[in-house]
Amino acid sequence: MRNEAVVVSQLETRTWDVVEDTKYEITFDENGLLFFNLKKAQNLEFNVTIKENISARILFWSEEDNDIKIVEKYDLLNDSYLNLIYGELSNGNLEREAVAELGRGSEVLVEGASVTQTKKRQMFVANHNERYTTSNLNNYGIVSEGGNFYLDVIGRICEDAVGAKAHQDSKILTLSDNQVTEVIPQLLIDENDVEASHAATVGQIDENQLYYMQSRGLTEMESTALLMSGYLMPIARAIEDKELSEHVKQLIASKVDEICSVKNK
Repeated sequence: MRNEAVVVSQLETRTWDVVEDTKYEITFDENGLLFFNLKKAQNLEFNVTIKENISARILFWSEEDNDIKIVEKYDLLNDSYLNLIYGELSNGNLEREAVAELGRGSEVLVEGASVTQTKKRQMFVANHNERYTTSNLNNYGIVSEGGNFYLDVIGRICEDAVGAKAHQDSKILTLSDNQVTEVIPQLLIDENDVEASHAATVGQIDENQLYYMQSRGLTEMESTALLMSGYLMPIARAIEDKELSEHVKQLIASKVDEICSVKNK
């Protein structure tokens, strides 16, 4: 595994095509967005530090067929902000563990979208170590025929982390009875003066919604595609760069069309 040290203020490019196993040591010393297009790598590590009062965004995009294991560790210093955006549309197996350590006044926002046709296991952890920290862990996905999807989302509020806010939202759409989906939302709280909530829904397409949309002139495939897009498009809207956002929307639309074509054969 190769090693690469990254200091954001010294970068000439902020977009990477990741084609080999790499351990990244990344320091955000100024505000910015990094875009990682995950291609041929099989093992990746990301150790990321966001300095005080810095706003950081990282977009991970994957649509390859290779299996991959990813370990991510984030250290948010005081009053920093981190937005993690995941577009997981690959046909390969995935194992991901992402852990954020929150310093005083820091905030992490996760916006993940995944399509599972194989086996994918993901864990997202936000450790509220100090006061006035915030985590919003939002994960949306589609599990199709033969898919095996596991999602573990943990918000941990430590003792004396007064004013911490930990929120989770997980919505998974299943397209077949021949799939396995497990979502585990967890809130581990050792302090009283906090806010915490979690919501998790797993289910198939609502037949009433399909009927209503078809009554408005859409075909079954068009209706299904529109409902599926609703689970994935939030990550595109989260991207501030308009050109990149439009590109991601096109990629999502293409993936949805692919799934619908297979589903209706």
